[in-house]
Amino acid sequence: MAHHDCEPPRKPTQDTDHEWSPDDEITAAEIEETFDQCPHCGTYIVQCDGSHSCIPADYQPHADEPERRRRIEASPFPDDEEVLVLDQPTSRAYAYHEPNNENKPLCWPHTDGTFATLSRAAAHDQLQSPCQRCERIRQKREADQ
Repeated sequence: MAHHDCEPPRKPTQDTDHEWSPDDEITAAEIEETFDQCPHCGTYIVQCDGSHSCIPADYQPHADEPERRRRIEASPFPDDEEVLVLDQPTSRAYAYHEPNNENKPLCWPHTDGTFATLSRAAAHDQLQSPCQRCERIRQKREADQ
């Protein structure tokens, strides 16, 4: 019986013309060029757009009224800018979000809900405080510009 395998034998291909080896030492300069250390949690993260999220030591997942008022007072951004609030009348959400250039929250919240646009001052009047993740992302982006 004849063998009808018409494919030529495969040759493994290896790229041996490179200047880098897994055994090479990584320099401090290369680390600085590639990574940032999160000022909140100390984690080293690949430099990107500031979307790293961690749980800072002072983070409170369900802020009470005094904490929301403290966050509102500490908000570094202008009151006349537009922000996004969850558009649900019975929502227990207490934070507003910074919009991106597509009018979506910077922090990608885990919700299927829609968002309404308000001035920051109007959101503050409703005791909505800044989303801490959005605030950090925006501050990082503005610092990088």
